[in-house]
Amino acid sequence: MSVTLNNQAIVNILQTYLTIRIGEMQFGPLDTCIFILALGAALASVLNLWRIAQHEDHQKRRFDALRRATLQSAESARAPHSPWYQRLGTMVAATQIIGTAEQKKMLATLVAAGVKGHGHLAALIAAKVCSGASFVPLCWLLLAWRQFFVGAVALRSVVLAGAFMLGWRCPEVVLSCLAARRRVRLETGIPDALDLLVICAEAGLSLDHAIEQVGRVLGPSNPEVAKEFAMTAVEMRVSPVRGQALENLATRTGLPSLRGIVATLNQAINFGTPLAESLRVLAAEMRAQRLARFEERAARLPVLLTLPLMAFILPSLLIVIGTPLALRIIDMLGRGL
Repeated sequence: MSVTLNNQAIVNILQTYLTIRIGEMQFGPLDTCIFILALGAALASVLNLWRIAQHEDHQKRRFDALRRATLQSAESARAPHSPWYQRLGTMVAATQIIGTAEQKKMLATLVAAGVKGHGHLAALIAAKVCSGASFVPLCWLLLAWRQFFVGAVALRSVVLAGAFMLGWRCPEVVLSCLAARRRVRLETGIPDALDLLVICAEAGLSLDHAIEQVGRVLGPSNPEVAKEFAMTAVEMRVSPVRGQALENLATRTGLPSLRGIVATLNQAINFGTPLAESLRVLAAEMRAQRLARFEERAARLPVLLTLPLMAFILPSLLIVIGTPLALRIIDMLGRGL
């Protein structure tokens, strides 16, 4: 009986302490227990989330430190194995010998010659330095062998400085010749690329897919044009502004005809003009320009053939015609004497 009274007293005490009144609202012991359990679960969840966040932050700091250490070790391991000419070009480029404008000009020449990639600018600078340094002893040996300007030290110094400058410019001259040859190949392949663009546009392809298809089809016949169009297709797929990729194509090649194509394509993108019709008109204009260029070359042929004609054919003709006459005159003079 006493145990029952004690249990009842405990229940009454719990009901008294677990009953909560808020204004006119009253929460019983069951509601209070549910609230306490929910509050405890919420606190436990917050504590668990805080522990997870701390653990992730600690892991992130460790990962960042490990990545920095890996990058530093990779750079330090790669630096000694980089070619000596790249290190030499980087050292010269860091000085005031070659300005920023000159470096941009050399980089544009490299791009025009089709030389793309990391480290080629440093290689070109190293080639200029090595070429200039090699021309100086060669010129000195030539002066010593032919005994030129033996007593004139100032003149020899000027000649050696000129030899260094000549060697300094030689790699750029070679690169400019390569760029000119590549420019001719691009000019040859642009009309075919434009015709393919017209066909793709009339077939219903979008501009991105048309340029990509042109880069794929022209690969065997004209790799230079195919590479440029393939690169433009990749840039248009990645860049948010498609017109910028077309402008980069015109800048890389530097062809006036390609600038006209880019202007037409940008107009079709910005104003929604019919792409197939615009390209068809542009293709007709380009074919007319190509025909006019061929006619101009054909008109220059007589002028270009005049010098070989005078140098090789005319002397032989004069010999054939004038030799009998000269022999007859000599014979007549001999008889008269």
